[in-house]
Amino acid sequence: MITIISEPSAGQTLQDDLYHVLASDASGTTDMRFVFDVFVNSVQKIRVKQYPNPETGKAYFDASTVARNSVNYEWFSAESLIYPSGQPSANGDVFVEYIIQYGEDVSGVTTSNMASGEVRALNYLAPLFKRRQLNLEVDKKNKFLTNRPKTAKASLTDNLFVGFYTEDAFDDLEVKMVVNKYGYDNSLIASQAIPERVAYEGFMQMNIGPAAINATIGSSFIDANVKYYVIEFNPDDVIAVETFTVYLECNRKYTPVNLHFLSAWGMFDTAKFGLVSRLNLETTQKGFEKSDVKYTNSGVSYYEGNQYNESKINYAIEKNWTLKLTMDAPNDNEADWLSELISSAKIYAEIDGWYYPVTMKTTAYEYSKYVNNRLRALEIEVEFNQTRYSHRR
Repeated sequence: MITIISEPSAGQTLQDDLYHVLASDASGTTDMRFVFDVFVNSVQKIRVKQYPNPETGKAYFDASTVARNSVNYEWFSAESLIYPSGQPSANGDVFVEYIIQYGEDVSGVTTSNMASGEVRALNYLAPLFKRRQLNLEVDKKNKFLTNRPKTAKASLTDNLFVGFYTEDAFDDLEVKMVVNKYGYDNSLIASQAIPERVAYEGFMQMNIGPAAINATIGSSFIDANVKYYVIEFNPDDVIAVETFTVYLECNRKYTPVNLHFLSAWGMFDTAKFGLVSRLNLETTQKGFEKSDVKYTNSGVSYYEGNQYNESKINYAIEKNWTLKLTMDAPNDNEADWLSELISSAKIYAEIDGWYYPVTMKTTAYEYSKYVNNRLRALEIEVEFNQTRYSHRR
């Protein structure tokens, strides 16, 4: 008989261990093994047979690798809309639900599905401190799904991506928002409700930049007369549960570059680099040597007219571009949040309205604090995932 000792708790992250612990009254039998069958979306992903632990006689199976291999990151869509069409809409986007069946293999005879369990593991990262004390479904309930301060600076044409997580307590997973815009005298100009949307399993990818707000609720709602605007979640209740403030600023002499990246919570955030940027080209050349002598009926020649013969043929020239970016000095909270950008698995650089996938070349990051370093600009380097080639010969 199989006894389930423990299973991963609700809200556990699949980016950390997901241990299933079993006991069996047959664990003392020679050649006895525990059997674990893991299913995702009714498809069996793996069968594992595991000997009992020699000290305890129990089985300890970690299903996190199977869960991580079932995650998809292609749902994001770069659109200037408050609710982009690209949303985490299926099992495997921001969480994985798997069924695990437990069995035994005794003396070569396998008996499967003697007991079973179902786990819903979420796709967020385990932090450095307080590992396994974090729970998305509790700590981020009815909140913006980001670790950034709930303030940002943006120009009228900027997109600002941020995730949101809600639950059944608020109108059956409906995301309800209001935009309040304020003038330069800090007085309220107007308020506008954002059309409601149902968040799949509570998860919603949002774009709360001025460009998205104007495209969704009115082309001129956020204009040059607005100093800042505040987005309130669930405004029909007595008090707003969550707010996010966006301050408008003009782009200075530099052309800003926004990086949209997969955050620690498995949704996309935006970091604006508004200072100097430098585009660099790196090439890798392949060639072969040849004689620079041409043989003719009248002898040999090293040049014809005013052109010398070449002694090396460059037949493959690979071109890769990198971009060095600089951000205004982040405050302490922003510095903590931006560490997620450095280690993000998926990043887009928005340039002239197009989103280019990039890889972070900066590999070291200091959590700079004002008390230690005062304010310092952040400099990073990214590589475009857009390899090109020169003329092939």
